[in-house]
Amino acid sequence: MSLTAQLDALRDSLECKIDFVGQDLVEQRARVILWASAAVAFVLGFALQNLKVTFAIFTLGFLGCLAVTLPPLPAYNAHPVKWLDPLDEYGERKSAVVAGGSPGAIEGKKDR
Repeated sequence: MSLTAQLDALRDSLECKIDFVGQDLVEQRARVILWASAAVAFVLGFALQNLKVTFAIFTLGFLGCLAVTLPPLPAYNAHPVKWLDPLDEYGERKSAVVAGGSPGAIEGKKDR
């Protein structure tokens, strides 16, 4: 198997489908987790006067954030996008063919 094929297989396996609502949910969760871990890390680090504790707590919060937001959870693709039918040059749907007419005739086609 060539390197290009291996890279394509790796890219396909890592590609995660996520919809727009899922993107918003991930962003909200990441923001809450990171701010909360930063606040807890600051308070405990300040109380203990230990910078190592501050960075350790924030690192754990960051890793927890990665664990929650990176996997393609089903909740992140619960609202798939429903695309509209394509339109022709007149703004009409391409699938709206007049009954009994020629295949090229479009219902409601305007002369321009």
